[in-house]
Amino acid sequence: MLKVAITLRLLLNYNKSYIDVNTEKDDSVNSYEKIAANSSADIRKATVTNAFSGAKKSTMVTIMLIVESMGFNMRDFGDQYDKITEKDIKEFKEFINKNKS
Repeated sequence: MLKVAITLRLLLNYNKSYIDVNTEKDDSVNSYEKIAANSSADIRKATVTNAFSGAKKSTMVTIMLIVESMGFNMRDFGDQYDKITEKDIKEFKEFINKNKS
């Protein structure tokens, strides 16, 4: 669950940092709300939030919809997922625990 959450956050951060210089406005999907609205299925914002928090298990269908809503494919997801280390997971757990307090 945590590796999935970390991977989704990495992809979202990529979208947040991306600015298309050829357009006047930023149409990238860079928030939980935009992910829910951009999905081909009817995903609730709460479902998206849960996937990014790592607090609840997400189905593979949900993960696929989120990834595709952000403009990525499952290969992009898998490439990032494979790069997650135990150190990354430990740091993410600490981040979660710190924010709960």
